[in-house]
This record gives sequence, structure tokens and C-alpha cells, in this order.
Amino acid sequence: MKKHSFELILGAILVAVFLAAQAFQSANKLTKAEVDRYMAVLENALPVEWEERNEFLVRMRTWGESDDGQPVYMLNVMRFFDQIKPMPGVPANMKPREANAIYEEGAIPLLFKSGAYPLVGGDSMRIASGTTTSNLIVHEAELDNWDRVLVVRYPGRRTFFELVTNPAYLKVMPYKLASLKVVLT
Repeated sequence: MKKHSFELILGAILVAVFLAAQAFQSANKLTKAEVDRYMAVLENALPVEWEERNEFLVRMRTWGESDDGQPVYMLNVMRFFDQIKPMPGVPANMKPREANAIYEEGAIPLLFKSGAYPLVGGDSMRIASGTTTSNLIVHEAELDNWDRVLVVRYPGRRTFFELVTNPAYLKVMPYKLASLKVVLT
């Protein structure tokens, strides 16, 4: 037994680390009261100037109320605007990529702190130098010319709600809304 004590201790430590990580990465279903609380924060914090605001709020509520307690893998497909969209707190003379850089600088640490993390992401590649087309299959303007793709894993929907209602996140969110069109699936 003494001969394998190091391996046993190391094994016990690794099991403890695994169990702690699993507990940190697990989620329970959201209750209606929790969804109502998160939605109240979003309704008060989102800029009224944001064109998609009301639809976003309806979709977030529906998504929260249908929580299954499982992890979420969120696909972010992003296209930079040609110029910054007017948004409170975002300088009008800023370039969209600069605004998104400010957003990511503030949001990424919050993402990791919440137990969520990006699985894969990066800038899209163009078919040929000098073209804006990036879709290899079919060219439909609304389905083409995406600039960035990111897949993020959240332990559950609660984690996503915690992120988007965090006061530090709400400070940088206008930079994202002003800089790019994003599809979250």
C-alpha cells in the first residue's frame, strides 16, 4: 500500500478537482420568478434606441421559460456594420471593429468568470482576395459576408442570463450592438 500512496493521493486530488469542476459546470432549470427577475433587469438596462430590443426581450423570456437545465452551446455569427450605429455611450466617430474590441475586452473576462467559455471562434475567410463573399455554397446577401464566428459553451441558460444582466456586461453591451449584426443560435 505504501508503494502506491502517491498515486492514490494524486488520484483522490484529481477526482476532487473533477467533481468541483462538474459542480461548477452544472445548472438547474430556471424558475419563472428567476426569469421575471432577469427580464426586469434587461427591460430597464437595454437601450431603447436598439431596433431589435422588443423582439430580443420576447425571445429571451420564451427561451428562459423553456429552460431544460442542460448546457447551452451558442453559435454567434457576426457581421460588422459599415459604420457605427448610434447607441448611447458609444462614440459616433468610432469604427465598428474598435467598438467590438472594447466589448470583447469587457465581456470575455466575465464569460470565463461565469463558467462559460468559447469552444471555437475566429474571423471568416473570404473566397478570394478583394471579394466580400465568404459563403462557399450559395450567395444570398442576408446569409453571406459574415465577419466572425464564435461557439460558446454555457453551463446552462441561467449562466447566460447572469452574464447579460451583469452590470459590468451591460456597460459594454452597447458597443456590441453598435458595431455588428449578430445571430445567436
